[in-house]
Amino acid sequence: MYAHESQEPKRLITLLSEQRELYQRLRDLSERQRSLISSDRPEQLLSILRERQTLVAALAKLNEQLAPFRRNWDVLYQGLPADLRVSANKLLQDINGLLRVILKTDQEDSALLAARKQSVGQRLRDVGGGQAANTAYARQSGAPSLAPGADVTG
Repeated sequence: MYAHESQEPKRLITLLSEQRELYQRLRDLSERQRSLISSDRPEQLLSILRERQTLVAALAKLNEQLAPFRRNWDVLYQGLPADLRVSANKLLQDINGLLRVILKTDQEDSALLAARKQSVGQRLRDVGGGQAANTAYARQSGAPSLAPGADVTG
């Protein structure tokens, strides 16, 4: 066995631990994102989205480092000492669980934002319809009409 081969199992565990940490941070940001969406503070979402983008980029780099391990996964996994196999299995379960939670939350957030968008669109259409009705009423009564969007509040 070469010296670098004895380091591979430890390196794998280190990379999986880093991956789990990144997914935990991504989940935390996902929860903060949900809070902002639910509390109707979308202006703060951009900051969260930038942080998430940074984490996704870090995960992509980490994935590149994990690629050689995935190529020979079955052989590598079977060759791990029992304690490291247990650690790798636990880390992979944690990662998969975190990923499921993140994906579910993102899907729910997307649906919530779509519903909000539709609601705001409907309110804007209602306001537009109200302005048209006011203009039509003003014409019928002989009152001077206001230019669209005119400020009548002073």
